[in-house]
Amino acid sequence: MKFQYIAYDGQGRRNSGLIEAETLAEARHKLASQNFYVERLEKETDKTARTRSQGLRRRRGRFNRVRFFAALAVLMEAGLTIDQALRSMAEASKSHSERTIVAALLNDISAGMRVSESFARLDAFSNDVLALIASGERSAKLPLVMNTLATDLTRRQEQKKALIDAAIYPAFLILMMFVAIGVITFVLVPGLEPVFESADRQSPTIIVMLSMLRGALLSPPVMLSLLSAAFLLFATVIMKPAELGRFFIYFLLKTPLVGSFIRLSALTRYLESFALLISNSVSVPDALSLAADCCPIESFRSPLAAIREKVSVGERLANALEQTELFPKSVPALIAIGDDVNKLGAVLNNAAAVLRFETEQASSRFLALLTPAITIILGLLVGGLVISVMTALLSINDIAGL
Repeated sequence: MKFQYIAYDGQGRRNSGLIEAETLAEARHKLASQNFYVERLEKETDKTARTRSQGLRRRRGRFNRVRFFAALAVLMEAGLTIDQALRSMAEASKSHSERTIVAALLNDISAGMRVSESFARLDAFSNDVLALIASGERSAKLPLVMNTLATDLTRRQEQKKALIDAAIYPAFLILMMFVAIGVITFVLVPGLEPVFESADRQSPTIIVMLSMLRGALLSPPVMLSLLSAAFLLFATVIMKPAELGRFFIYFLLKTPLVGSFIRLSALTRYLESFALLISNSVSVPDALSLAADCCPIESFRSPLAAIREKVSVGERLANALEQTELFPKSVPALIAIGDDVNKLGAVLNNAAAVLRFETEQASSRFLALLTPAITIILGLLVGGLVISVMTALLSINDIAGL
């Protein structure tokens, strides 16, 4: 049973959060043992639990995970316990969202909850992060795991920034294309149509097509449909339903170059997590189970989780990986060698490095081809449109000559 409290500590600071206890009296006793002076204590209702969860989810997008794990790693490597590190961060943090999440973690851990469970309750961390925290807690290497998480999240943030920077110019080209088509359709075409009609000449094909497009877009049913579709898309993006996310990932995986980059990136994450778990003295079956949760692509988790069952009944790890048909052939071959010489952790790191190199190559190829490809395509579209319009204008001169 959980109780929501508002209390003051020995230094007069106001604290709020949840504490687990069987009865109200036991909850009050637990708070008193932590030198808290209770102002308000009541049982958490379903409504307050939903409000708390929704509030943390809203702060998830604003929460700087890189800074959080980097600070936590530095403090814990300096010898502080997890609760001492969190208290220090709560006092030093200037971010409201970070203070809220740190306070929630601190309240849960102070109430006797395990570190991995307190992180999992917040709905502010992905499955791969939670799995690594659980492994660090199990192997008593939480400072190392926090440092690894900060490094990995930094690398992912840099990759995301590189992709966004590379997509800005193509996005600008696409925007300009739609602006050009809109100006021609709604400004130029209405001025050209009467000229051909007065000369009793058939309008060029491009003028007819753009005129039909303008008429369709200006019709009330189409306008209503477009507005409804835009509203539904906006609502869907805001709500972020799981089905939409799965469909989007499935679509991207089928896209040339982009799909290869996403697949290799996810498998790299799996192998890196697996290697880290093995190096933290986690058993192979448990490491396989936790590493499967670290894979960011949900559709991959089921075949990766099945590897644990196959290895548990005596099948070689390399064969189980190969049967998933997810990895390049070089990866099972490397792991087979590492299994034979009893250096699985080192070989897993090498296999992850190989996949990371292939991921970076796929990303570089995609970024190198993206801008010129879109430039050529848009140049052909806009150029063809301009030539067609200029041809129509020249035909007007022929009409005037008659």
